[in-house]
Amino acid sequence: MIPHLQPNTTYAVHLRASSTSGGKDWVGSVTANGEIHTYWGRTNQINQHAAKPGDITALRKIISQKQHGKDNYIPVDEYTPQYGWQSQKKQTPPPSLPKAPPIPAPVVDWVEAPNASIKWDF
Repeated sequence: MIPHLQPNTTYAVHLRASSTSGGKDWVGSVTANGEIHTYWGRTNQINQHAAKPGDITALRKIISQKQHGKDNYIPVDEYTPQYGWQSQKKQTPPPSLPKAPPIPAPVVDWVEAPNASIKWDF
């Protein structure tokens, strides 16, 4: 994840791949100005940046190549302006369901079931 994306970023994704050197991170983003920005580096050490013209369709193609290429990148996080990075979105636990009341023991209707009385064997 990149803490400071370019101004007007409309979408970004953080991908990660395993490697013999400990792993690689890659972040791809697109701005409303029609620019694709990519960031990469070792896991948790993203220090490279490049930019080129492009839109969300072009970014999705690059993402697909990363995920299905030789390095098999996997999604780690996603950014949208409405929610920010998903991993930083406040995760509210789902509301707990109220406990069901205990099921009462069956009630015997002595009028409808007069033979339901206890039969003593002594």
